[in-house]
Amino acid sequence: MLQTLTRRALVAGAALSFVAGCSGSSLNSGQTPSVIPNSAHVVGGMRVLPGPDVSGPIVVPAVPARPFAPAGWPDKKKKKKSLLFVADASSGVLIYNPKTANGSPTGSITTGVDTPGGVAVDSHGSLYVANLGNSTVTVYPAGQSSPSLTISTGISSPYGIGVDSKGNVFVSNLGTNDITAYAAGSTTPYATINFNSEGQAVGVGVDGKDNVWVACDSSNAVFEIPAGTTTPQNSNLGGVVGPIGVSFGKSDSIYVSNFGGNDVNIYAYGSTTASTTITDGINGPTLAGVTSKGLFFQTNQDDNVVGYKSGQTSPFSTLSGASEALGVASSPLVKK
Repeated sequence: MLQTLTRRALVAGAALSFVAGCSGSSLNSGQTPSVIPNSAHVVGGMRVLPGPDVSGPIVVPAVPARPFAPAGWPDKKKKKKSLLFVADASSGVLIYNPKTANGSPTGSITTGVDTPGGVAVDSHGSLYVANLGNSTVTVYPAGQSSPSLTISTGISSPYGIGVDSKGNVFVSNLGTNDITAYAAGSTTPYATINFNSEGQAVGVGVDGKDNVWVACDSSNAVFEIPAGTTTPQNSNLGGVVGPIGVSFGKSDSIYVSNFGGNDVNIYAYGSTTASTTITDGINGPTLAGVTSKGLFFQTNQDDNVVGYKSGQTSPFSTLSGASEALGVASSPLVKK
């Protein structure tokens, strides 16, 4: 049974709204999340469509958004350098140099992108984009701005996305509340995992052992799907309140972005108690990502993207150029 969340809209561009009625108060620890829409938080040029019971209504553009379009991927000489990809609902996938504090985009990807949500990178540097606007996943080889593969079968309002070491792709679908799994290069799912019993499946992360982790905001829990299986298991992580994002850093440290708790918990792998909690700079956290150098970047819904150096709880960077940021991914991958 769905529980209550907070009043901020989840993505102003075309997706689901995680709101709690018309109240102006924020969710406090111990309160439960809701998927009831609040039309007051629908951005101009958007309209609310009815959605399935599990995910609530969906917000879609009334007219197509005009994409922000700088020059695309950096040139080949810079391709081996660290790249940070930020999915922005109104402007495509923006590319940053993660080491530049308070940086602006160095390029973008807009072809094939339609209200992007989650993003992920594989071991070859290919970028995977979950497109909320047209219910597809598009794949971009390293350095390319046009997709080489588009997945639509089994996709329904995709939100989170993860890729394992074998190139298998895992997508959370808000429209059907399930996880669909695709073998590398395939456009047809080899497995569909229903999450109605676990809660609303949102963020997806993959650890160094290819276990798939799924954040469920409505049940205040993070689930693990062991590699090679299709059965979710409650990880029993403590202190999670309306979790949206789950991502992994070095040594498989786990970062859980708590939309309901308005913080980020960090866990040593194997522990269910957070070793660190980040609150400074956190304001409606959704999806996040960690770079190979240990920099952690968190999207704050409809606000900004903030970056933290390893071991720090105050941001060193606030990125510009993304007004409706949601997903974060980086290349090269973290060595777990």
